[in-house]
Amino acid sequence: MFFILSLLLLAATTIASPTPVADPDPPTLTAQTAFTQYVSCSQDEVNILNQNVKDAAALANTGLDYINDDLTTGTYPQYGHQQVDFSKQAAIDFFGPESQNGPYQQRIFDTMLKASNAYPGWGYSDWWKDRYVALSCIEAPNTKSCDGTTPAYFSHRHDYGYPLVVFCPEFFNVLRSHADVVKDVDQNKDLQQNVANLRSRATTFLHELLHINWGTAQECAGESACLDHFQIIGNKPVLSYKTGRTKLLAQRNVKQAAVNNDNYAYYSMVKFMEKRYKQYPKYPAAWDPTKSRSENEDREKKEPGTPPNVALDELEGNDVDGDTGGGTPVSDNKYPSSAYPDWYQDLVNASFDDDVPDLAQPTTNDLTYNGPDMSAVICETSDGSPDMEDCVNAFGTLKIAATMGPLQGKKGGNWWAAYVNDCALSISYDQDWNDDCKATMKDVDDHASAIFEGCQDPGNGKVGGRVAFGPPNCPGQIEIIHTGGEPPQGQR
Repeated sequence: MFFILSLLLLAATTIASPTPVADPDPPTLTAQTAFTQYVSCSQDEVNILNQNVKDAAALANTGLDYINDDLTTGTYPQYGHQQVDFSKQAAIDFFGPESQNGPYQQRIFDTMLKASNAYPGWGYSDWWKDRYVALSCIEAPNTKSCDGTTPAYFSHRHDYGYPLVVFCPEFFNVLRSHADVVKDVDQNKDLQQNVANLRSRATTFLHELLHINWGTAQECAGESACLDHFQIIGNKPVLSYKTGRTKLLAQRNVKQAAVNNDNYAYYSMVKFMEKRYKQYPKYPAAWDPTKSRSENEDREKKEPGTPPNVALDELEGNDVDGDTGGGTPVSDNKYPSSAYPDWYQDLVNASFDDDVPDLAQPTTNDLTYNGPDMSAVICETSDGSPDMEDCVNAFGTLKIAATMGPLQGKKGGNWWAAYVNDCALSISYDQDWNDDCKATMKDVDDHASAIFEGCQDPGNGKVGGRVAFGPPNCPGQIEIIHTGGEPPQGQR
């Protein structure tokens, strides 16, 4: 069954799973949000949080591009009809150039997909999968992180039995609703140039959900989930919050950008504005690592469309209790101009004092999906299946070599198109493959991705399954299998 992440707000310190009931209809972005329990929240706060889970999911959904709409079936879009277009400016700005981020594209898409499917519910599948998150309107026990600069934070504590996100007074009193913010930006073309104007409760809510690092509600793949990474700017470590810093992070370390919360949040915001206003919001500009923090901030305040609400500038407190950022601060040099496409060069070569140039993005949409209908996927996930983390990394090989043809083989043979540690993305040949088979590694990627999205078990971190390979004259099966410690054998 296609993975749906659900959220439930829980009220008591000792929390039991709710009594299972029949599954509701497949949830969409307009699903009912009948939250009934909260942690010390007033009715007004309940209403705000209730709306924000929908707003955050809808915002994340704008980061996904729909493709091959004529193939869409069922009551909600299936995996094969959504993708992150890594060839466009938004993805390059926040996740780096395609020439560098291939190994992380599957992780990025998987995270965006889970975030876009966040919804509250009491369905049987939610009870069975234990997919719950506790949302609190008071501080976590023995924690004092609501300091006037932090609108919300993810708590490492396990007191509630489920992941806990705490919302501080500033979340309700300073941040505004997504709808109110959009209404203001709709009426002011100057504000439409600057994505910082879209900052709202929804963006903060999305940011915090990506911090969840345990339980089946985890959205950001990996051992530690997404973090707020430090990077060296002006010879000092600075947290990678907001637009300018996240853009810089993508210019110097795509691996860290793929697990940095605000890269996802601001990518989603940019995509929302680009789709709504039919123009790309090119400000704020990426920060310059050779300049001080104050120099970068001063330039940002002078840029077109700078937000009029100065109170938002103060909301930058640490948003994970006990957390000081992820790992060693990034100090890499920026990628060379040769890593970027020709149409992006004006931006790469712009100086600190230049206006951000307008770019002529490719006008053609080459996004296609050559994979199966999700109903054709046969899931075989068990405790003996490969780790999701290894499979995410294995997809990088397929994406980097997307235009290459897979290895031709003989009936009964098998070839690992990609593998990392215990995960192999495997082709099993039902008949001989010869020159009549025109399949590419992208075709293999599309089929293996359908297995990954349809069969994953985030709670155990495992995935496994198979599906018939669809391209003409290429009869076979695509499988996600455990390597069993075997070395790659080519055709075997």
